[in-house]
Amino acid sequence: MTDSRARDILSRQAELETERAAYEPVWEAVAEFCDPDAPDIWSGRRTSRTDSQAERQERRGSRVYANTINSAANRLAAGLESLIIPQSEKWHGLTTAEMNDEETDEEKEWAEALRDFLFALRYSANSNFVPATQACLRNVVRYGPAYLYAEEGFGGTLIRYASIPVVEGYLSRNRWGQVDTFHRRYERTARQAAQLLGYEKLPPRIKALVDDPAKCEEKISLIQCVEPRDERRMYRSGGSYQYLDQAFASYHVVEDEEEIVKESGFRTFPVSTFNWRRYEGDAYGISPAIEALTTVREENAVRRSGLRALQQITDPPTASKARLDYVPVLNPGENYPGLIDDNGRPLIQPIATGQNPSYAFDYAASRAEEIRDMMFVNLFQTLVQNPQMTATEALIRQEEKGALLGPSGSIIQAGFAANLDRELSILEDKGLYDQDSRFRPPDSLSGKAVRPTFTGPLDVLRRSAEARDTIQVVTTAMQMAQFDPGVMDNIDGDEAIRVVQSAGRSPQRIFRRKDEVEGMRGARAQAQQAQAGMAAIATAGKVAKDAVPAAVQARDSGLLDSLQAMMQGAQGGAGGGAAAPAGTQGAMPGEQGAVPVSPGGAA
Repeated sequence: MTDSRARDILSRQAELETERAAYEPVWEAVAEFCDPDAPDIWSGRRTSRTDSQAERQERRGSRVYANTINSAANRLAAGLESLIIPQSEKWHGLTTAEMNDEETDEEKEWAEALRDFLFALRYSANSNFVPATQACLRNVVRYGPAYLYAEEGFGGTLIRYASIPVVEGYLSRNRWGQVDTFHRRYERTARQAAQLLGYEKLPPRIKALVDDPAKCEEKISLIQCVEPRDERRMYRSGGSYQYLDQAFASYHVVEDEEEIVKESGFRTFPVSTFNWRRYEGDAYGISPAIEALTTVREENAVRRSGLRALQQITDPPTASKARLDYVPVLNPGENYPGLIDDNGRPLIQPIATGQNPSYAFDYAASRAEEIRDMMFVNLFQTLVQNPQMTATEALIRQEEKGALLGPSGSIIQAGFAANLDRELSILEDKGLYDQDSRFRPPDSLSGKAVRPTFTGPLDVLRRSAEARDTIQVVTTAMQMAQFDPGVMDNIDGDEAIRVVQSAGRSPQRIFRRKDEVEGMRGARAQAQQAQAGMAAIATAGKVAKDAVPAAVQARDSGLLDSLQAMMQGAQGGAGGGAAAPAGTQGAMPGEQGAVPVSPGGAA
């Protein structure tokens, strides 16, 4: 019995196939030149039989004469992995800062611990993250779109990843250009379908195939539809409304039976879409291999002509005056009797047309170099091209690499940001933020969202100029401070170190918390004040110690007695007569200007 929802999904699938049909001829040409060893998926979809690898090699080998684009695509995909998601580095961090907010040290440490946990999950043995992401990058370089599917795992593997082949994916975008509807049309054997969907949910015909050992490997066509729910039920909890249904519905349809055999849902969109470059209104976008396809065909045609000309030289055609009974295969070192006339002239002569294949090969080499430029291969061969390059020149080339690959790298990173939302959603369902979890966020993060900050080599190249200029300014200020120490008053050392940290991949755990730094600085200031006080006490003690011997010497020499007598005489004169004139005030006895005073008080 058919389901109306299943018929709607199949109708939508037909519309999506019609829309994607405009891209498939180009993708098929790319597969022929750029991925000759891959399964011939496009032709296989139009026939009931898929060719073997030997047959594909034989067919494509008769048409493809240059491997430049295939080699360049593999190198570019490997280069993108090393620049965006290198396996040896933690290529993103987590931040929770709002527009008008600044992260605390506790929030930074929590985000760093969660980031380390995510990387441990991705690079675990059974997660399949590395093969899936490598396949996605190869698809981005060759075809343009790529699809990474993350689903909930069990046991030791909490999340599993898979790359959906380009041929299986059909998508639709919302008004913001984001993919919100995804159809996957794929084939599985009847036995695999029972394992994937459940035996009890299969239609009777498929159950019969599963039960028959001779037919259980027969393939059936399935369609998985992931789309937003039109209506979502809500309930009130804790003063706020919560959704009862998941945001995206998922349906598995057996195409021939027009029946939904599995229905589920996701809180976040499970498929992360990657692109190389996409124009407005373009659903699937383009790739660097597609942009280079014209040059690839040109190189292929020229090399084919060059090889033909080379064969004319190495294995030329022959001509004879009379029709021979047989034309032998002329092998080197062999003797062929009867092939010369009585005058000693060969009865068979090579036809030399005077062709020079070097021109064709030189032109093909120039086309190959242009293909490498279009595939950015030369950006990854800095030292190979110029071994004598200086450090400054190498740094400039590194910045050029970041500038040229930055736009496409940002689009690819947007796909990994969407995948992070999916990962956190899966882990949250598994209790990531529960009370007893070691990743329970601080209370200050209530109501805040977690988003990635990419720190891969490509991002370091983007931000290296700011850090380099900051270091240069600080170094120049330190040199100028040798003759003008006040110059350093213009430099905020704390802000400078934060700029350098943000431009690199320094972990937060090597930095002390702000309150610890303030405590250390306060203790240092108190220690300096105490040290200054002790120095003042020591100086005063030394002065007092030096004053005692001087006083003893003055006493022994009689100087103190003389001074005491003089002071007593001055006090007695002042008490027995009138005050001295203004001009004599302050004059010592015996000095010039001193006026003796008579006992009667008259001068």
